[in-house]
Amino acid sequence: MLLQKDIQATAISYKKQAVLITGPAGIGKTTLALHLIERGATLIGDDCVNIFIKNNDLYCKPKEKLKGVIEVRGVGLVASLKVVKDAPVLCVIRLHKKITERLPKPKTISLLNKKIPVFDFCACNSTEISVLYSIRTLMGELTLLKE
Repeated sequence: MLLQKDIQATAISYKKQAVLITGPAGIGKTTLALHLIERGATLIGDDCVNIFIKNNDLYCKPKEKLKGVIEVRGVGLVASLKVVKDAPVLCVIRLHKKITERLPKPKTISLLNKKIPVFDFCACNSTEISVLYSIRTLMGELTLLKE
């Protein structure tokens, strides 16, 4: 039996690794994804994506009827974006209305019984560069110093 489920999230691929962006409706998930796409990421899916287990790893793919479509606030539904078919999930970015910790301890979230790193960011600030650095740190491009 294939273990899978749909989740409310926007997902992008950065260097072939999926990043799930979660948070309440209207918080800026799609806006963050658009900023990351402008910095070299590729859309996987907007608003709702499917997560599943493949080769014992957690993967993400777009919902078929939403494939290549992203909602640009103030513009509408934009189609024909380049889309990644599926990608292994690197991390979850959770957007919040409140200010988050400056130097948080590492956290994980369980999705389909897989532990995935999670980062919390305040959506009220410009977060795309911090998110990009979080991703690059997880990928081993940057080193996180221990206190």
